[in-house]
Amino acid sequence: MILSIVVFLVSLSLVIILHELGHFVMARRAGILCHEFALGMGPVLWQTKKGETVYSIRAIPIGGFVMMAGEEVDEEFVKVGQRVRLAFDDTGKVSKIHLLVDQENLEQYELVTVEKVDLKGNDMAPLYLNEYEVNRDAFLVMKNRELQIAPHERGFGGKTKAQRFWAIFGGPLMNFLLAIVVFFIVNLIVGFPNTDSAEIGIIGDNYPADGIFEIGDDIISVEGVAVDSWNKMSDVLNDSMSDRDLEFVVNRDGSVMTLHVTPTLYFYSVGFRSGEDSGDSLVIGEVAEDTKAESAGFEQGDTIVSIDGIAMTTWDDVINAITTIGNLPYEEGRQVTFVVDRNGTQETLTIIEPYSAAFLETQGIDIVESRIGISPVYEFSLLKSIPTSLQDVGRSSMIIFTTIGLLFDSDDAGAGIGVDSLAGPLGIYEITSAALSQGFISLLSWIGLLSVNLGIVNLLPIPALDGGRLVFLGYEAVTGRKPNTKVENTLHYVMYIALMGLFVFITFNDLLRLLNLK
Repeated sequence: MILSIVVFLVSLSLVIILHELGHFVMARRAGILCHEFALGMGPVLWQTKKGETVYSIRAIPIGGFVMMAGEEVDEEFVKVGQRVRLAFDDTGKVSKIHLLVDQENLEQYELVTVEKVDLKGNDMAPLYLNEYEVNRDAFLVMKNRELQIAPHERGFGGKTKAQRFWAIFGGPLMNFLLAIVVFFIVNLIVGFPNTDSAEIGIIGDNYPADGIFEIGDDIISVEGVAVDSWNKMSDVLNDSMSDRDLEFVVNRDGSVMTLHVTPTLYFYSVGFRSGEDSGDSLVIGEVAEDTKAESAGFEQGDTIVSIDGIAMTTWDDVINAITTIGNLPYEEGRQVTFVVDRNGTQETLTIIEPYSAAFLETQGIDIVESRIGISPVYEFSLLKSIPTSLQDVGRSSMIIFTTIGLLFDSDDAGAGIGVDSLAGPLGIYEITSAALSQGFISLLSWIGLLSVNLGIVNLLPIPALDGGRLVFLGYEAVTGRKPNTKVENTLHYVMYIALMGLFVFITFNDLLRLLNLK
């Protein structure tokens, strides 16, 4: 568990830090003053200052931020009529403006009432407060915080539209670059299947092929159909999904032999699979944890008798029935009734809201799949790794877009997913732990998907997110006018509060799932 927590924190921190680093680097290149670079939100756990930026780690691990001068904060900290205390440097210019004037330890500094002030200095005009000139790198001193003054040329709003675009887009861009690198490493390690031949390169442990086939077997025919490539063989297997006794002819070290194997059928929409060596009998195999079938009370060894009142006599019947149900439009509370034979007694079990084809598609799986556990030979290819990594980012993006679309179209798409299905920090921890348990490659692939996810979500056109800021920038580019600052800041603030509320809701659901209360 400790290892899982460490890996979770490192993985999440990696994608967040690189996101914020993208903002930070682009902002600094544009000369924007960055007050703070933070990992996490909420109370500060640790911080240090280097140059003009404070680097901090905060308590709530849900993100991070780069606080750019003038990006959203109302910087009119000093107003006419306000009393402040002034500290001066050796040249007589104001170096610090203390906003808390009544503290005893500040009595040494000059107390003034602000009569006129300009801390922006457009076109490099001098900054001033009353009759005093203010340094362009002077500080505002508040309670437990010092904030460097940002003249116009150092603020976000003082930069060109292109500079502001890259300062905003730099964060998501870094997430996409990280994903490309991660997927590139995965492709280098795993390699690419050689589908031009029908030679077996991998046999999965505890699959039907385990102990029957051998690595290096060259498949000559399947079910009497000659095959000379992996794709041809896959087509024959797909056409023979309900066949319970598949005949393979293989060449093993120069000897031609005939092999028979019973495939395992995986019914992903309901969460069970056919039993090992079940043949034509409709016996259910191991029921995985946290599936619809487990919730309904299915047990290994149950024999399917009927589905929704229709008698089942062959696996083909079961495939057709479950496929038909999975392709129906989503219906809240849909019930699918199974009658099973359990040790001579018939039991009625009900699957609630089986997963739809639309939802399973987002996970890259079908309603029903037949597997025997063999894979082709994988080969190393540097050249293929580069374009395939880009394609992997594209596929990951499509999965995320499809999932987001299903959130707003659950009635028609048949997905049956909603906001309560989203994963927060606890959900991400669970997924990271599961990926870690499946090995280093799975963990890397998950980090790649997580990074793409962060990049895509931040580009959504929602105020408070990068995409929302780009929308306001686009408005300025099209109309030639800057949006009303107060309106823009209000929208960002309101949506930030709403997103924090959504975060609490998602985390609460995460906790319910973690405690098996949902």
